[in-house]
Amino acid sequence: MTDKEKVRDLKAKIEALVIAIPRELEAYEYYVELASQYEDDASKEMFMFLARQELAHRDALERILADTQRQLEETLIHKP
Repeated sequence: MTDKEKVRDLKAKIEALVIAIPRELEAYEYYVELASQYEDDASKEMFMFLARQELAHRDALERILADTQRQLEETLIHKP
């Protein structure tokens, strides 16, 4: 893969992550809202579990984004 292709690929990944990260937060808020609508503990626990999973997804995507941005910077800096 040429540097130009690598840069294009990394930029596409960054773009996808920038779109995906806020959606994880939206899903978190959705599940928290659902949890608040139920009185039984089992339903509340299930929705809060799902909400926490969305935050974990967001955290993982943020780490991937940081790594991908680092890779892009390194590729651009080391470009001949």
